[in-house]
Amino acid sequence: MTKGSWLGYIAAYLMWVIVLVLGIWFLLVSRTGFLGALAAYRNTETVSGVWQVRLLDQVYSVTVGLIWLVLMTVTEPYFRKGVRQGVLLTRFATIVGPEILLILAADLFLLWLQGGSRVSLRWLILGSELGIGVGLVLFARYSRTRKPDEITSVQ
Repeated sequence: MTKGSWLGYIAAYLMWVIVLVLGIWFLLVSRTGFLGALAAYRNTETVSGVWQVRLLDQVYSVTVGLIWLVLMTVTEPYFRKGVRQGVLLTRFATIVGPEILLILAADLFLLWLQGGSRVSLRWLILGSELGIGVGLVLFARYSRTRKPDEITSVQ
């Protein structure tokens, strides 16, 4: 292997770690919102109501955790193949853009549950999530619509 391909694979695994961390972040933020919604709209004054909320929380956590595990299993070879084809950044943007937009949706839902916020840092975070997510989705879409001769492939 050449030095350039080694660097490509190192970049692919660093990008894979970014996808991993963003997936865990989504799980934490969305679970907080899910629990908030359950607490607000379910009867938690009885023992059975509390057990129902616990059950729904566990089902949600396992379901999202399994989806995250599948995503991690699929993205690793997807990124490695992207290194060989020379389209690693496009593949990274294809995965991370929608993932950041999901985090934005979970953050907005949590903000709505909490009744809004006057803290400007919170709005700055939401704005950056929106900008980065949309930017990556547009980059991925533009990169995929280029002609094949514009994409350099490493073989």
